[in-house]
Amino acid sequence: MEKLNEVFLKALRTADEMSDQCLELLHSKRFDAALDVLDNRGRVVSIIIHLDEQIRITPSEPVNDQGSEENNLVNQLIKSINIKDEEIFELLSHEKLLTQNEIAKTRKNKENFKGYNLNNLK
Repeated sequence: MEKLNEVFLKALRTADEMSDQCLELLHSKRFDAALDVLDNRGRVVSIIIHLDEQIRITPSEPVNDQGSEENNLVNQLIKSINIKDEEIFELLSHEKLLTQNEIAKTRKNKENFKGYNLNNLK
């Protein structure tokens, strides 16, 4: 059980670190790399969910001071990941809006260009 908890905490730390890495990439406008990190972080989150299920199924040991420290650490890591997720979502939403505006502008320019017929000029 203790080994399972260690792996669980390590996976949470890894997800938190990957969130940091993703934010750094997004701030430096490296969106493809950031999306790759998010894909990998999604795999880590799947592992976290699986480990959490295993921990809940396995009979727990009596709660001691170390257990409450671990619970506090888990809560802090989850809170940190959630805060970073909100920032990641905002940055990606902003970039999505910019991309949509650029697509609309390009489409409008294309339509305006179609209306300009060079064959009728003398």
